[in-house]
Amino acid sequence: MKFLLLIHNNAEALEGYTEQQLVELSGGRDHVAELARTLMESGELVSVLALDEPGRSTEDVQLVAGTPVISDRPLLETKEYLAGAMVLNCASRERALEIAAQIPLAQFRRVEFREIRLDQDDFLAELNES
Repeated sequence: MKFLLLIHNNAEALEGYTEQQLVELSGGRDHVAELARTLMESGELVSVLALDEPGRSTEDVQLVAGTPVISDRPLLETKEYLAGAMVLNCASRERALEIAAQIPLAQFRRVEFREIRLDQDDFLAELNES
């Protein structure tokens, strides 16, 4: 079973903290690295993604009358934004939730937990069937 952990950030809530302080709050780099290594070796951590803050490199792509329109217009103003994601491959939902609770970022950022119903392997298999 695969799961997606969407890591949300709220810059206002973290205002006043340095990057180093946030690392220390999460248990330190060594703790984070050890947890990541352990989960990667077990095969449970599939991928980790860190995203730029909105506005830095954000562009919208939309098809309008069949023509791609690319815009770098400002996004809706919001306090919370998607900061990154992790993909887990676990034997059960319970194990994935257990891992999600261990993620150091969960101490000061919201982590949304979603089951992946279709991944690239499933998608390709479905394409080959039709």
